[in-house]
Amino acid sequence: MSTRRKFLSQISTATALAGISPMISACCSFCKDKAKAPFKLGVADWTLKMGGDPKSFDKAKELGLDGVQVSMPFDPKSTAWGTPLRLAEVKAAMARTKLECASTSPMLNQNPFLTTDTAIEYTINSIKAAHYFGSKDILMPFYGKANLQDKSTKRIKEEYFKPLVERLKKITPIAEKLGVQIGMENSLNAEDDIRIIEAVGSPNLKVYFDIMNFQFYGFDSVPEMKKLKGYINQIHIKDIDHKLSPKAKMPRDVEGCLNTIAEIGYQGWLVLETHGHNPKKHGPLDDVLKHNMAYLKKSVLWK
Repeated sequence: MSTRRKFLSQISTATALAGISPMISACCSFCKDKAKAPFKLGVADWTLKMGGDPKSFDKAKELGLDGVQVSMPFDPKSTAWGTPLRLAEVKAAMARTKLECASTSPMLNQNPFLTTDTAIEYTINSIKAAHYFGSKDILMPFYGKANLQDKSTKRIKEEYFKPLVERLKKITPIAEKLGVQIGMENSLNAEDDIRIIEAVGSPNLKVYFDIMNFQFYGFDSVPEMKKLKGYINQIHIKDIDHKLSPKAKMPRDVEGCLNTIAEIGYQGWLVLETHGHNPKKHGPLDDVLKHNMAYLKKSVLWK
């Protein structure tokens, strides 16, 4: 009966996070007994092809990672971030594997935060879910249809600036209350990101830094990361050729990126992600992820 009551308690809390009730439960913290490493290593569940799947924690444990970046599909007709049952299953998977939730992510690339009415509440529920899972971060993506960049100038489209700031101001108070940082992952440079952050005026609005994406969208990753010192809430580690290498094409200076992570005093999660990984071309995903974990642990970050 005690196990059943525990699961029902999880369902009750998860129901609140799905938008049915305002109640939010305090979360448990796992892996307290682990020896402290310089950084925690996570993986995005979509990289594992397991978006929103609690079994992603079992796979991450098998690979030797510390946690998972958890996403949930977005239905623009709904404001829910996952179902009550799915949220409870994720929490149970965390307990079973003793792994952590690195962050949550509202999947907004095809239904932009800027223009989709239900995206605001959906993002708020992602913030609440992060708190429920014991995470202090979310990744808020602005790619695809949600891209903010004017390709001719590589700067933010000015007509987007004011409405974006207004909408962000609707979610940051919840993030502040729950102690969760919102990381904007976008195609903008450091100057535009800082301009947005200062206009919103919340200490909980940050940048989700991807060492490959900054170059992909036309900027040098190392100097941009230096400009964003103090503004970064979490970091994606990836190479366009998938396996991290000093000879990487994108980012062009992997070693410089890792040195800069140390230089700016960043202390959060490093989350592994891939970009269009093809097993036939790039080898098994497990091999890629294990290579990248080993590469990081031999880098300046682990010295």
